[in-house]
Amino acid sequence: MTLQTKLDDLREMIESRLDKQVDTLSTVREQYLSFVQDDMPGRAYSHFPDEMNRWLEQLSNTYSKDVEADIHQLALVVLMQRSLRSLDSSRHADQGGDNVTLPTMVIDSIKEWFEYLADDIATGCYEPAVHSDLFRKDIAISALNMWPSRSICHYEPRPLPRRFLTANGIAQFVSAADMLLRKLNNRQNMYELHMEDRRTNPDFLEPGWRAFYLEIAQRLESEPHVSGIFAQSWFWDPSVIHASSKMAYLRTLPESGGASFYLLESCDDAGHVALQNKKRRRLFDEGKYTPKSYLMIWPRDDIVRWAQAQ
Repeated sequence: MTLQTKLDDLREMIESRLDKQVDTLSTVREQYLSFVQDDMPGRAYSHFPDEMNRWLEQLSNTYSKDVEADIHQLALVVLMQRSLRSLDSSRHADQGGDNVTLPTMVIDSIKEWFEYLADDIATGCYEPAVHSDLFRKDIAISALNMWPSRSICHYEPRPLPRRFLTANGIAQFVSAADMLLRKLNNRQNMYELHMEDRRTNPDFLEPGWRAFYLEIAQRLESEPHVSGIFAQSWFWDPSVIHASSKMAYLRTLPESGGASFYLLESCDDAGHVALQNKKRRRLFDEGKYTPKSYLMIWPRDDIVRWAQAQ
C-alpha cells in the first residue's frame, strides 16, 4: 500500500467516525488547517497563536476526549496529504522565495516520518495531546513548517536571535559580531535544530549526529539563501565534556567543521535535564557544576565544505 493510499484510507476512517459526532466537521477541519498553514509559518513550532489556543480550548470544552483526539488526528492526516501533493514535483519555495529542487534524501525523510505517524494513528497508538511538545512537532512537520530528518533532529526556518551578542562579556561580543557580519549572509534565514526525543537511541550517538549533519548539509547546498543552522543546548558546555569525555563528540564533531559556540545563560534549577546524570547531579550538589546553555552556530559554507570532505 502506498503512503498516499494509507493516508486516504485513514482520512476516510476518521471522518466516518467524526461525521456522527461533529455537525460542522468541514468547518472545524478547515479552521484547524488554516491556523497551521496560514498562521503558524514563521513562528516557533511550540508557540501556537493566541487565537488558535483559544479555539483549541473551546474544542476541548465542546467535545469528548475521543472526538477531540480524532479531530487532531484528522488534521495531521489532511496536512500530510497536502504536503505530499506539494512534493510531487520535488520542488519547494525556499526562504529566499526561489524554487529549489529538494535533495532525494530530504523527500525520503519526509515520507518516512509520515509513514511512522500514519502507522501510529492507524494502530491506535498515537496520543495527540495538544500541549505535548511531540504533538506540536508532528503538527509542524505534517504541514512542512518543520522538516524531519532520518536521525536525531528536526529543523525549522527561524531567525537567529541576537541575545548571544551580549550574554557573556566583551570577548564573546567581538566573536559574535564577527560571526554575524562576516560569516552569515542573513541571520533571518536559518534553520533551528530541535532534538527528536523519540529517536535518542541510538541516534544520539556520534554516527547519528554525523548522519544528521550530512543530511542537512545536502539541504543547505540546494538552498543558497539559507545562512546556516543553529541550536541551543546544555550538552555543548565544556564542563559537561570535562566531566564525561564520552560526550565530547557532541561539540567536537560540529566544531571540527567550523561551528562556533556561545554561552547564553546558567541555570540553577535542581530539576534541569542535565542533572538526570548521577555524576553531574553529585557535582551540582557539591557546588562544582551548574548547567549552562550554549548556542551553536554552523554557517552554511562551513558545514557544506565539511560534508563534502567526509
